[in-house]
Amino acid sequence: MQGNVSNQINIAAQEADKSSGAIDIRNLTDDQFLTLGLPTLVYVRKGMNEGRDVFAIHAANGQMMGIAEDPETVFSAITEHQMVAMTIH
Repeated sequence: MQGNVSNQINIAAQEADKSSGAIDIRNLTDDQFLTLGLPTLVYVRKGMNEGRDVFAIHAANGQMMGIAEDPETVFSAITEHQMVAMTIH
């Protein structure tokens, strides 16, 4: 009986995902996983460019998207383009 209820819940969740356009992340292909969050999720890294300190915006896959000389400009650009800055460790 317990397995039957659990199976019904899983089926209902799958149907809800289909109707909402959600993706079941447990079944992502390698290509889907590599593009997960692109280009919405970004991170900021401090670096050097031509001898100057700069702050670079990087996409979730590590590709640099832009640079600025101060963090305020970087975070303004992130907000303006409706991106989400993530913390990396």
